Amino acid sequence: MDCMNRLLLLIDHKENSRLLTAWLKKLYPVSQVDSEAGLQQPFDLGIVDGPALNRLSKAIGSRKESEQPRFLPFILLTSRQDAGLVKAHLWESVDELLTTPVDKMELQARVEVLLRARGFSSELKIRNDDLEAYAQALMHDLRAPVRAIGSFAKLLIDEQKDKLDERGKHHLERVHSVAEQAWDLIDALLAFSRLGRKKMILRNTPLPSLVAGCLRNLEEVEAAKADIVINGELPSVLSDPALLKTALTNLLSNGIKYVAPGTRPRIVLSAATAKENCRIQVEDNGIGISPEDQKRIFSPFVRLHGIEEYAGIGLGLSTVRKTVEMMGGRIGLESSPGKGSRFWIELPAAEQKEG
Repeated sequence: MDCMNRLLLLIDHKENSRLLTAWLKKLYPVSQVDSEAGLQQPFDLGIVDGPALNRLSKAIGSRKESEQPRFLPFILLTSRQDAGLVKAHLWESVDELLTTPVDKMELQARVEVLLRARGFSSELKIRNDDLEAYAQALMHDLRAPVRAIGSFAKLLIDEQKDKLDERGKHHLERVHSVAEQAWDLIDALLAFSRLGRKKMILRNTPLPSLVAGCLRNLEEVEAAKADIVINGELPSVLSDPALLKTALTNLLSNGIKYVAPGTRPRIVLSAATAKENCRIQVEDNGIGISPEDQKRIFSPFVRLHGIEEYAGIGLGLSTVRKTVEMMGGRIGLESSPGKGSRFWIELPAAEQKEG
């Protein structure tokens, strides 16, 4: 029997548990448990009834979360009359619902489909882990030679400049510049690949302190003498503070960077809560983005301008999109060439404390 077809039964109704176990054991490895501790053993699909779900919904949800990004499916067996009693836990803890009395062929079909999905998610995780490990190793191995090229080029520029003609100096400076760009690219790729590897924790996040932290870390603000305006009071949002700080820092940095030559950057940051969502807006007086480019600007490595005009590698906005979507939010923009841009992030508003 396939080790990826292990079933776990959490059935409080004793007779149903006995009948299901006797039948399913002919097809799969089956374990019967009746407590939270039993959920810690390895299995690939859980079958639970209404009373067990009411007792253990939080533990089931935690067990499913611990498997992410692998899919750990659960099937709920319940009578039509009891379905309403457990609906508060539905879809938070279970993936399929079957009403009793259970048709054996239908149950087996649902089990097979969910086990197949479990297998696909496991295979995908293994491939992603292998790809990530390869990318990490490749980027780490590239760091040393790139840094050596840049360091030796800088050393020659500093110590041998009197022996070089203007053409030689130009070529050497280009080597040093390209090595620095490669180093920045490797650092950015490593940072991008690490997004989401740490456990994400959503909590009420006061925007005033978070924005202040973003501005303190942005050297470009002082260097460009940027005018940063906070329009109105900033509320709190439900977010992972580290991810949101990454997103806002990238938007603020872009707003400062992408302005016409000789223009003093001006950024207006505002936020408003409507119903259950909060929209954060970052408006700049930059060069703007054409409608056709707006469709692809959030994809990795998309650059709309040459590196001689504006430094960067095309990962800033894709990082913003990835962090916002990881938090369950949305991102968009309104822009016209030569008239600046307004980027917005939409996240759940902060949870209101009762009492």
